[in-house]
Amino acid sequence: MTIAPTLSSRDAQFVPTSPQRMSQSIRRHNRAVVLRTLLREKVASRADLARLTGLTRPTISEVVRGLIGDDLVFESGQRHNSRPGKPATLLEFNHEAIRILAIDLSDRAQATAALVGVDGQVIERSTRAGVKTEGEMSEATVAFIQELTAALDHPLLGVGIAVPVDSVAAYDPSRLTASVSDVLDAPVHIAIDADLAANAESRYGATDGEFLLVRLGESTSTAIYTGAPSADDVPPTARELAHMLVDGDAGAVCRCERPGCVHAWISTPLLTARLDAARDADARRHIRSEAGRRLGTSLAVISSALDLPRVVISGPEGVIDDDFAAAAGDAMAAVAQTLFQPIPGVVTASTVSDAVLRGAAAHVAASELQRV
Repeated sequence: MTIAPTLSSRDAQFVPTSPQRMSQSIRRHNRAVVLRTLLREKVASRADLARLTGLTRPTISEVVRGLIGDDLVFESGQRHNSRPGKPATLLEFNHEAIRILAIDLSDRAQATAALVGVDGQVIERSTRAGVKTEGEMSEATVAFIQELTAALDHPLLGVGIAVPVDSVAAYDPSRLTASVSDVLDAPVHIAIDADLAANAESRYGATDGEFLLVRLGESTSTAIYTGAPSADDVPPTARELAHMLVDGDAGAVCRCERPGCVHAWISTPLLTARLDAARDADARRHIRSEAGRRLGTSLAVISSALDLPRVVISGPEGVIDDDFAAAAGDAMAAVAQTLFQPIPGVVTASTVSDAVLRGAAAHVAASELQRV
């Protein structure tokens, strides 16, 4: 990857900003603030927007007038209350005005893509099997674009692409961006699946405040969420979970080629195969609990060091459940007591469906709404 040269302070020259350009920048900023506020609040009056954003009433009126003219916002009725005087007119974001293309390449067995609304609703989806190499990632991305945008009758805000944590060092993301640019004129945002799942958890899940997200896949990664969901960008905190040896043999060897590695227990292809081969519900419950216990053992030191109040485990539906999360939490607490460390926070299974796709769409929306 080529890194652009930087200018020293001696080389830099001050370029004055024209009043017109500054005025345009302020208008774009105000539009973005109002749009993001409406997305968060769902319904608000002009007075509500002034109070929530800190912008003046005349500024709000001007911004809203432009957004209604661009079909991004509409008046949805009047607020019913007992106060005297004219009732306030309520505003809503027009979720039908814009679409986002989200592509999840983190599962090498099956890549998934979807058209997603700005509100996180998955509208149309597609899947492709066997996307493992850099070339196959690019091919799948182009195929998804051609399929899902062929009959698209809404403006496309951008493309969000999720990649697995262990692929970051294996290929240059600019090549994936170039593949999109060859067939589509739209901004592209690439991030690791765990960061995007954490983004979705903060927006659409039941988790408030800071948390550690653990994203199970062919490679398991962790992401720390500490910011507000309205941030303009996804902070890149994702890291692959350490290949730690835990007690017992999973009957399989992960790519580190060491028997007993935690990844051999929790890798979703291996875990799914064991669940499919289980003879009954009790056997499947035991398999999930054993996998959760190994994961909790490997997470205990990390969680105690970070001192986060909650750990959220995210993964394919049908693999992660409350039994898995409970076993992980019990194991984390047991290790912490042995090492005389603080007891880790609550461990829960994520309830957000399509977390990576919806997180990718939210990432694009947060980054691009300021430009519309």
